[in-house]
Amino acid sequence: MSHTHEELVRRLEGNIAHSTEDNISILHKEIPFEEGRRGLDPRVKHYLKTEADLRNRRPMDMEDLEAARRRVELHNWDLSTDVEKTMATIHAENRSLPLSVFRHGKGKKPVVLYLHGGGFFERDVEAMENVCKLLAEKADAVVAAVHYRLAPEHPYQDGLNDCLEAARYLYDHAEEWNMDRSKFGLIGDSVGGNLALGLHQLSGIEPWEITYIGMFCPLVDLSELSRNTWRINDYNRKEDADLIYRELVTMKDSLMFVQSLYLENLEDVYRPLVSPLLRKDKSTFPPMTIITAEYDYLRVQAEAFSKQLAEAQVPVRHFRYKGMDHAFVRKLGYYPQAADAINEISKHFQHEVKKSARL
Repeated sequence: MSHTHEELVRRLEGNIAHSTEDNISILHKEIPFEEGRRGLDPRVKHYLKTEADLRNRRPMDMEDLEAARRRVELHNWDLSTDVEKTMATIHAENRSLPLSVFRHGKGKKPVVLYLHGGGFFERDVEAMENVCKLLAEKADAVVAAVHYRLAPEHPYQDGLNDCLEAARYLYDHAEEWNMDRSKFGLIGDSVGGNLALGLHQLSGIEPWEITYIGMFCPLVDLSELSRNTWRINDYNRKEDADLIYRELVTMKDSLMFVQSLYLENLEDVYRPLVSPLLRKDKSTFPPMTIITAEYDYLRVQAEAFSKQLAEAQVPVRHFRYKGMDHAFVRKLGYYPQAADAINEISKHFQHEVKKSARL
């Protein structure tokens, strides 16, 4: 029996299992209508076997850079309703940064700064915009996405500094955009999660306070720490073993390429602004939602980060989506898990905003 996308999303919303693994509380999202199935979600499996460009299913090198930048996510749709987009320009020192701003409905709203993924070196504007539109609707917030500068032309810390300028702009222009700057969230996918955590650290001396951080499949460690503790046996490969192995190892080896593009000095991998897993004091982080995919190389380091947050008594909701691979949120409308993950982050953000309003 086939199911509509809406039926699949509703099924995900109503089916959540819970486990505790290595002192981490994990909320599990099973494959909709195939709960208990092991291996890849059938949609992921179909994509990897029939549609994925094999050139992108191997460790990347410099010859792949321009092709990756030209790549457009074909399986990505606008699922929002009545969301308006406005463009703004941030005038920073020696540069101007485009800012896309998304609003659903009228009235004063909280603000979310969205930081996109893409390995610090690529940007798929359409995929980013469709995620932001649905976030604006579901989180009932003004969502702004900054077009930060990309590596290798602009290595660490240029892109992160652009994110800081975006936060500064939103704080200073809150009245102009009819935003409540006391309710300020950061949301990022993949390396966007890394940038969100770095921006939180840089915000310690700024006038704003970050209320919430949400992350989809985040990169939290570029150092050797998590790479040396990573094991292929951390993943259940009784089904679809060859495809899963290829995806995991390709992602693992490609991080060396990401390092070489993003960092001019490889010793910077040990900086908390590059590898937030190494940040010693995590007690100042706001409440978080961390979304992980069962068959993502970054899943293990994200779980280690969740454990550190819990030990620091930071409220964290940690989801693991069964059968999914890295950056599944980019396939919004194709994978029902993408819409569900956005719904979960939106609900937690709204919860924290309402809670802060009562304090």
